[in-house]
Amino acid sequence: MNNEMITSEIDTPEKVLEILKQGASSRTIKSLDIIHQVCIDQASRGSTDFTIAMIGKLSKESHGPGIQAIRNNTGEKYHSLIKSWAAFKKSTNTVSSKVKEKDEWVNDIKEPHIKWLVLDLIAENSRLRGQLQLAKEQSNIHIDMRSEKNKPQQHLKTQALLPDEREALSHAIDEQEILVKKWKIGELGEILDANGDELFQIGFVDAIQKVLTL
Repeated sequence: MNNEMITSEIDTPEKVLEILKQGASSRTIKSLDIIHQVCIDQASRGSTDFTIAMIGKLSKESHGPGIQAIRNNTGEKYHSLIKSWAAFKKSTNTVSSKVKEKDEWVNDIKEPHIKWLVLDLIAENSRLRGQLQLAKEQSNIHIDMRSEKNKPQQHLKTQALLPDEREALSHAIDEQEILVKKWKIGELGEILDANGDELFQIGFVDAIQKVLTL
């Protein structure tokens, strides 16, 4: 499995973990889970050290793969998972250092792990909003609100989405991806978190689906 392929985009470590587990032996899956938990603990402490040396040391202390086992060719999956954590933590730190005024309350969260999870959600929210804004900018839509009998024709001008833009939008509302995050799609097209709180407002999913059909 190619490390660059797995981490070419900053996917959540949870998603990368699921990919790496596919077709893996029970022993490898157990080792991946240990490394993943070690990285969660490392992030909760506010550490930015996701080197193989550090994670391998902590993993071995937790009865997981050590430094050499991770560096070996057979440890490619472990290396990929650690690499995804390093990239993801870097992107989350960028959001943390640029917390908007309306989100300054996050800095009042004392528990490191909870604070990190909240910043993770803010980063994901920002990324999805950016993708939606990109889709809006790529489309120039005029909708005639007159009744059918009074309007001669509905005017619609669109600029086709690029393949990677279309893929990004599809990814944002993919049911499997949403389930991995333990979110769900509401009856009115909103996206809810694990507690049932609204992350993206009513019509969010429907809006992206409409853009994808243009």
